[in-house]
Amino acid sequence: MNATHQYLFDAARAVRLGDPPPPAPGTHDLAVLRAARDRRRFARALAGRPARGGLRTALSRAVLFGAALFGASRSGPSRTAPAPAPCRRPAD
Repeated sequence: MNATHQYLFDAARAVRLGDPPPPAPGTHDLAVLRAARDRRRFARALAGRPARGGLRTALSRAVLFGAALFGASRSGPSRTAPAPAPCRRPAD
């Protein structure tokens, strides 16, 4: 059973009992995401860290760390294909 099925069951039960129907699935998703973002910013401010830019900074650090770890340049791997190895025939 998915969220839509559960919503339909709850809506039918609410009509039968005379209660108001529940909100449709996904109605408050943006509000929940905004509240989570605000809480994370508040916690960062209380800890004395900048309230914005934490994700971007962490991702740039990860990219730089990965480049240093694997010896690649920051621009990424080159797009040219390596030259094929020469074919050698076995001696007769």
